[in-house]
Amino acid sequence: MLTQTKWGQTMKVERLLAIVIMLLNKRRVSARELSDHFEVSLRTVYRDLETINAAGIPIVAYPGASGGYEIMENFTIDRQYLSLDELVAVIAALKGVHSSTDDKQIGQLLEKIKALLITAPSSLQGSAHPVIYDFNPWGSTPAIAEKVNRLREAIEKRLRVRITYTKMQGDATERTIEPVKLIIKGYVWYVYGYCLQRQEDRLFRLSRIADMSVLTEEFSPRPYQQADKLEWLEEWDTSERISLVLQFSSRVHVRVRDMFAPEAIETMQDGSILVRTMMTDDEWLNGMLLSFGDTLFVHEPEHVRERMRDTVKRMTKLYE
Repeated sequence: MLTQTKWGQTMKVERLLAIVIMLLNKRRVSARELSDHFEVSLRTVYRDLETINAAGIPIVAYPGASGGYEIMENFTIDRQYLSLDELVAVIAALKGVHSSTDDKQIGQLLEKIKALLITAPSSLQGSAHPVIYDFNPWGSTPAIAEKVNRLREAIEKRLRVRITYTKMQGDATERTIEPVKLIIKGYVWYVYGYCLQRQEDRLFRLSRIADMSVLTEEFSPRPYQQADKLEWLEEWDTSERISLVLQFSSRVHVRVRDMFAPEAIETMQDGSILVRTMMTDDEWLNGMLLSFGDTLFVHEPEHVRERMRDTVKRMTKLYE
């Protein structure tokens, strides 16, 4: 249990930090405003400001009716708190997120962090950080960003959303969801929330939402699982996963190594590539296998090999 002295010291540290944050956000604040906000005397406020100043954060006092206290212009965070390289890394990551959505809050945060480096603008050039983060796939359109922003507004206002959702098999269903989180996995956006039709938490891929409307119906928060530690749940995918043995020509080795994990690949003596993997048995699998044309032979399972053969026969008839 904290003693009264330690408790007072803890409260003071929290108050000092809160004052610094308020000054950073509100620019200029009067001593009376600080006194009323933190419910302490003016004398305590003056002592707190002196403590902050002595800690190396320069606070300037302005007299007059519009006067008050503010942090000195062009003040940058001391290296002992956050290094220049660390700030540049944060900016690079934020730029990557901002590239896939025109989120105003992210844009404002990006500008604020840039402002901390005003004394070293050259460090903000594209070569300042060795990694470029861009969550937009090549040739992407603004459609996903529009969905992201509409869903974010619905999440903030706790409004239900009606969507037309197309499953992997191609059939479309009407759903009403209570959106909770927006998730970007790789470069793919998902919305996580409660589906009223399924009566359970679900994950929806934004690219498969054909139509969406934000309703006026509000909802109360449910006891959702921790979405910031979200793991794929097997029940979200009702398609069967099968074991495949595939043999590819050496002509497509680059594409094969891009698509499959190294541990699934075995190089044969003739240069061909044998792949053993598990995949969902659906239309996407058929299309993917057919895209390799005569550079692929399916060893297992038998029903996939038969399906490939039947598809090729039907395609041949179209061109006879």
